[in-house]
Amino acid sequence: MLAIFLKDLRQLFGDRAALILTLVAPLVLITVITQARYKSAHAPLPLVPVVNLDGGPAANAFVEVLGRHASVVEMEQEQAEHLVRDLHRAPALLVFPAGLSKRYLQGRPSEISVLTDPAQAMALNTFRALLLVMDSEAAELADPLSEAPLVYREQNLTGTRLSPKALEQNVPGFTVMFVLLAAIFGTASAMHDELQSGALTRLLVAPVAFARLMLGKVGVRFVVGCVQALALLGWGWLLFGISLGSSVAAVIGLSAALAFASAALGLLVAGLAATREQALPLSLATTLSLAALGGLWWPINLVPIWLQRLGQCFFPTWAMYGMTDLILRDRGFAAALVPIAVISVQGVLCLAVGLWLLRRRHARR
Repeated sequence: MLAIFLKDLRQLFGDRAALILTLVAPLVLITVITQARYKSAHAPLPLVPVVNLDGGPAANAFVEVLGRHASVVEMEQEQAEHLVRDLHRAPALLVFPAGLSKRYLQGRPSEISVLTDPAQAMALNTFRALLLVMDSEAAELADPLSEAPLVYREQNLTGTRLSPKALEQNVPGFTVMFVLLAAIFGTASAMHDELQSGALTRLLVAPVAFARLMLGKVGVRFVVGCVQALALLGWGWLLFGISLGSSVAAVIGLSAALAFASAALGLLVAGLAATREQALPLSLATTLSLAALGGLWWPINLVPIWLQRLGQCFFPTWAMYGMTDLILRDRGFAAALVPIAVISVQGVLCLAVGLWLLRRRHARR
């Protein structure tokens, strides 16, 4: 028993790269998660676009009160809607109608339009809390004993439902993560398993081009990833009643792009890892870090701005953008075209670099 223990210990310390990765990978993951979640307490004030059609004392008081708790920007309605609907930089906008000040000061109810993006559910809840604060503080400024209620009428700018289910954020996020995990680790570990068993060496001497051989292996993981993504989304639809949007073709196209890029990233990890022992921590660190950066565990708008921008450099973030547009915003195939294109381009880049690394390491065997 002691001899086996010492032998395995020598093998472990003999692969220094695997040992370093085993120690470094958790450090990288802890750093990313800490920066994403716990540093976000110092995030800037929430952005509140305001369309002030009134311009009277009551409306100005509302803007002043909101400005104490948020970053209020007055703008034209078209600009404000573009900010919420297309850029997703704010969860909602306020429209103060003409005549609001007169009605409010006379103690008559006033209706304020709230145009929302319910896909930003947590930020939207914060926005609603700000409206309560505005109501309370503005009433104290006017007359603490008067009752001049504000009536808020919400309208979804990005879809048809005012309150999507929380599961419609969770199911797509975990779908992307599991496809990533299975494709990256499956591809990388399979390559090293075949190398250790000698199967890869025998394949490399066959009269088949190296690139075609590798593409065949990536193709298997691509098919598995597609089936896995569609099965998980379908299960969410069947069991939990989540929406899959209005375009089946968009869901299939996005799932296919995600599966391709994940399998290509797995080939890249296989090229970076010299042994199977190195492939495991590298695969896990890559998957979990991309999950934290890409908004797979929590809405991406909760993390600091610099991490949001960093996350846009990686395809899982774009997969979540596409899923969110399809499932939470009820958009069609056109909304998925840009995410599919970005994911596919990144997949091609991962594939090219992975092939180059593997060719250097194995083509001469």
